[in-house]
Amino acid sequence: MTRFLGANSDQVLGIDFHEPSMRYATQHFGTDFRRFDCRDIETISRDEELWDVIVLADVLEHLDDPGRILELCATLLRDGGVLLVALPNGLGPFEIESAISRVPMVGSTLMRLVDLFVATLNKYVFRGAWTRAANAMPADLPYNSASPHVQFKSIRGWRRLFARAGFAVEAKRNLSFLAGPISNYLFSASEWFCEQKVRIAAGLPAPVVSGWTFKLAK
Repeated sequence: MTRFLGANSDQVLGIDFHEPSMRYATQHFGTDFRRFDCRDIETISRDEELWDVIVLADVLEHLDDPGRILELCATLLRDGGVLLVALPNGLGPFEIESAISRVPMVGSTLMRLVDLFVATLNKYVFRGAWTRAANAMPADLPYNSASPHVQFKSIRGWRRLFARAGFAVEAKRNLSFLAGPISNYLFSASEWFCEQKVRIAAGLPAPVVSGWTFKLAK
């Protein structure tokens, strides 16, 4: 996500402890104003540098103690700075679908049926649509599959955690409606359907969507 942030007048730093991802990001998206480092956020505090904006995109749900990281972010922000957070709904469609896909026998059988259905559509109906979508993804794009979700909070749970860390919610936006491994595979070839999932989510109650973004201020 860091590659989409900032302009030439900004200084942007993207960090992660997954070295292959940081190496790939540096090679493909690194510039004089956009840097990528293999490090964790706790090392940033040692630099004694304050930031105007901190972005935690799909990060907190992977951490055993997300509250501690939120508190650290509060110390790294300038006065008037903002924290932008993207999170999955721990009780929403994405997590439910993901849990079903991990059930022994049930998940694998369901995925095989979806795979057969997609293969049929790809060959006879939307000829090559999924093939083109798959080919559009870089073959060498790294993915950290060793870091699963360990937090499954509701929107109230996340709001309480924000408050305990000293943040107030200035704005909240719903993300996609359906977004699990089955839905993503089934509809990945249709940009239109992906857009509709976002539009539908915008009009739904927060507890029934797959995730949210928050703008937080100290």
